[in-house]
Amino acid sequence: MGQAKPQAPADSSWLKKSYDHVVLIEDKYVAEAAGNYLVDLPLVEAADSNYTFYLGAHIPVTMFTATSTFYPGIREFTLIVPDWEFYHQVAEGASSRNMCAEPATTNIYYHIRRNDTAVIVDSVRVQGEQPALKYITPHAPSDTLVVYRTESYGSACCPPDPQWKRTAENAAMIKDFERKHKVSITGTYRQNSGKEGEHTDYYTLPGLTTKQRLDFLLTRRWQWIVNKETKQIVFRPQFFTPTLIPVEKEGFRAMRTATNGE
Repeated sequence: MGQAKPQAPADSSWLKKSYDHVVLIEDKYVAEAAGNYLVDLPLVEAADSNYTFYLGAHIPVTMFTATSTFYPGIREFTLIVPDWEFYHQVAEGASSRNMCAEPATTNIYYHIRRNDTAVIVDSVRVQGEQPALKYITPHAPSDTLVVYRTESYGSACCPPDPQWKRTAENAAMIKDFERKHKVSITGTYRQNSGKEGEHTDYYTLPGLTTKQRLDFLLTRRWQWIVNKETKQIVFRPQFFTPTLIPVEKEGFRAMRTATNGE
């Protein structure tokens, strides 16, 4: 019998000796509900840039490799993840022998590329000496809004967008959310996009915790579906991330503060 050919080593040519502008994703910036995650970090998303994230929060890696909802405007990024399974094994072994152990630093580096049809993932495990990392704290440019939800309405006539019939329901949902969570939904901006009532509302949700923002997004996502009682709807777990929207102050498309349900 012939011997099986050894498996080719993983391509690690993409692995760098150092990474600048690394965004640290910590638990304090993350909320989870029903398998959905909000990563509450404002980030300029450039399709032609390669980003780097260090995952310090407890989020399954499959959320990054099986979905494109994590900062969807980004097409390529490196995700650095501590090898928690290895650390756990070392700790268990040391505990069983009443010893202390200092495991070698071990991270798994994922190189993730997205195209219109697939997510392409390469990975390599590095133990011992690691690439140098230089962290940054992302901030929104001063001329942008940090937006958590965007809602667009079509024409009020000819034919009317079905959402126009549900403005009272939309307002009631917000009032109910405010009552249950003891918060106020403020910081909503409206921008005209047409002469037949077409417009877009941007929700910036100031004053809410990350968990409250995620709860609002999930509640609103369900409530905003037209004729949902006639549909079989299954939501796959997804990421929510804030979007940075340039502020327009003049002309027909100037943004103005909107009253929820107006």
